[in-house]
Amino acid sequence: MRRFFLPLIALLAFACVASAAPAQQTASKTVSITSSGFAPEQVTVRPGDTVTWKNTDNTSHEVMSDTGLFKSPTLQPGEAYSYRFDVESSYSYHDATKTSATGVVNVLTNSVSIGVTRIRTVYGSSVRVFGSIPSGATGESVTLHLTTYGRPTTTKDVVTDGGVYEYSFRPSANTEVYATWNGTTSKTSPKVGVRPLVIFRALNRSRNLFFVRVKAAKSYAHKLVRIQRQNSHGVWVTTRIIRLNARSQARFSGKFPRGTTKAQAWTTKTPGYMAGFSVLKLISR
Repeated sequence: MRRFFLPLIALLAFACVASAAPAQQTASKTVSITSSGFAPEQVTVRPGDTVTWKNTDNTSHEVMSDTGLFKSPTLQPGEAYSYRFDVESSYSYHDATKTSATGVVNVLTNSVSIGVTRIRTVYGSSVRVFGSIPSGATGESVTLHLTTYGRPTTTKDVVTDGGVYEYSFRPSANTEVYATWNGTTSKTSPKVGVRPLVIFRALNRSRNLFFVRVKAAKSYAHKLVRIQRQNSHGVWVTTRIIRLNARSQARFSGKFPRGTTKAQAWTTKTPGYMAGFSVLKLISR
């Protein structure tokens, strides 16, 4: 019996050492939150590493991922927030209390990384694609592959500066993008969902006349648009359903109660597009 337990103990000891080894390989980098922004603005880590943001300013700050991946609580002076990055990609973020303060975390090993500043956007708006290469070299060519719904894949070559690259484009419909460099392919392929641009405005408030239009790369002719108002419980209620004309627009009479009402125009998702909605309008009657 004793001979049996000795090899078992040795095996367990080996397993403990082996399981502890990967944890020792992980690292942590610290980003300071200052009155002028993040320092440094860009950090490069490996999968499994942790980034810690420490508020070194004398006012509160809040770290927020541009795509909603992570969000810190409100950090008072001296407080810190940490997040572990397990997936090879590039991540942009900003300070929720000062949106002009931005930063990037590049997570990569041997392949090119890629990220986008938005995973949802409105037709006609710009999205920034960015990333890094592990060599950190300047003048390297990275190829971006963009596949827009209903269209063949297109490519765009960009050049690195200090190992990083960026490219801005206006997706005309839902688009997927990935990067290639030096025989490697990015581990992630971010998808950008596009909403049609829904325009909703009053033509004549006294006569209760309104206008709605939907703009996208394809026609929304004869599609339905819901006109909604927010009731006293904060629930959106459909007051009218409007069919657009051949120009993807319509004029109509509103059905809003007396007083001030929060209203919007909304259209369902269609192939290549997410559901669309207008900016919130305050309707006074």
